[in-house]
Amino acid sequence: MVSRTAAAKAAPRAKRSPASPLDRERRPASVQIAEQEQLPVQDMAILQAAQARDIPVLRIAGRLIQLGHGRYQQRLNGTETTHTNIVSNDLASNKDYARRIFRAFGLPVPRYERVQQKEEAVAAARRIGFPVVVKPNRGNMGEGVSVGMKTPQEVRDAFARTRGHGRSVLVEEVVDGADYRMLVINGKLVAAAKRIPAHVVGDGVHSVEELVRRANRDSRRGDRHLSTWTRLEFDDQSDQILAEHRYRRDSIPYEREIVYLRRVANTSAGGTSIDVTDQVHPENRLAAERAAMAIGLDIAGVDLLVRDISQPMGPQGGVICEINSRPGLRKHLWPAEGKARDVLGPIMDMLFPKGSPSRIPITVVTGLGDTRSVACMLADLLAADGTKVGLAADNGVFINGVRVDGGAVKGPAATRMLLLDPTVELAIIELPLSEVSLNGLGYDWADACAIVNDQPIEPGDLTRALNLVVSSARSHVVMRAEDAETHRLKPHPAAKLWSVSGDGRDAAPYATALAQCLGRDRADLERRLANLSQSHGE
Repeated sequence: MVSRTAAAKAAPRAKRSPASPLDRERRPASVQIAEQEQLPVQDMAILQAAQARDIPVLRIAGRLIQLGHGRYQQRLNGTETTHTNIVSNDLASNKDYARRIFRAFGLPVPRYERVQQKEEAVAAARRIGFPVVVKPNRGNMGEGVSVGMKTPQEVRDAFARTRGHGRSVLVEEVVDGADYRMLVINGKLVAAAKRIPAHVVGDGVHSVEELVRRANRDSRRGDRHLSTWTRLEFDDQSDQILAEHRYRRDSIPYEREIVYLRRVANTSAGGTSIDVTDQVHPENRLAAERAAMAIGLDIAGVDLLVRDISQPMGPQGGVICEINSRPGLRKHLWPAEGKARDVLGPIMDMLFPKGSPSRIPITVVTGLGDTRSVACMLADLLAADGTKVGLAADNGVFINGVRVDGGAVKGPAATRMLLLDPTVELAIIELPLSEVSLNGLGYDWADACAIVNDQPIEPGDLTRALNLVVSSARSHVVMRAEDAETHRLKPHPAAKLWSVSGDGRDAAPYATALAQCLGRDRADLERRLANLSQSHGE
């Protein structure tokens, strides 16, 4: 839950621990979320792009992120979104089926056969012609892929490795060309990158092992998806590739000699990228967009094998190798060469088109008076016009008057329940000051708040909590004039102040003022209040 703040507990500000709730809350919400369980850097970039547009973010579980609140929410898991069709996702993960669809759309694919037995793979390789690629029919990030198998025994060995990633195996031709990733979002190509397999460049002095060690000192390299580039690593595959060139880890390459450690160019395997977006030929752009459309993906990574991306792929014998329903963004956000591309803006534009809301109205009732009566009366007034109202009160969580929490849910967890619910159109939160002091707000910004007091608040934790609630209301603050003066409250600069008279025991002045803050007509509210009084009297 992205909670904006928790008030500091007893210590004065100057002596507050760096790990205090208030200090944690004042950092960007994206940082707070990541600290719960570190997120991949591309996910952090997505959250920051959302927050730059004032779109609220909540982390649900793992990489599952919610952008927006209540009825306006959109969810992402990596680059899969609420727009991602489950059938399209399944098609993309099945390379054989995807290629059949590409063929039906007139899009070029490599010659290949799907096999399930080792000797079938060898027979397929003979029909296609050596060398061949052996890969799992389902899989991603280059796992289980063997490129350039030249003999029947190499095919058998590759088949055995690949079967560890699935029952069905593809044997396909080796296509002469570079590996290009085309990123299509909402039907349009937004970025293209030439993918380079993990490698080092010789200097005539250092061994391959020393060059890898030096490359890994680059601050951009780290643990897989947690860094902009992935660390280079040695394993059986890298040793085999070195051996094919009569090298070992302790061999010293010539100056400027490129020594590859992987056959596949995936970023997750230590590969890097060169941005080529401005070089893509219109025919290749159209092919990538049609591939995404053919499968039905909202966000697609289309992999092309072609010698020159600036020329039409057809005459070159270029092909669409595969399509990914959950493409990584690192290669476009942090290329080794070329321009970093804004691939996050198009995702935000797709999920939240210009002018569309991402936030439901949030109204908070706090203080030492009868806050529950104010919150409940406000819920009744607003629900009377058909609005789906969520109420997080100290005695439970309710949606349109029906309790939904099962009991014992309070504080930020109760607020979170409302903001996660896709049916809620407006949230009302009864927020005890003691709860704020202990656990924070449970939201980032509110539209309106009311301070309901029937007794003095002693300076200390509760007054700091009160200031926190008031400063989080960006549009309206409802309170008695004496409360603002006594507690030196500092509302948000954009907030309009509504002064009410009363002793904190009568709910009607506060509830009607809050309802007016949310755009309801005063005369209509008075009629609704009369109806409520009549129904309660009956």
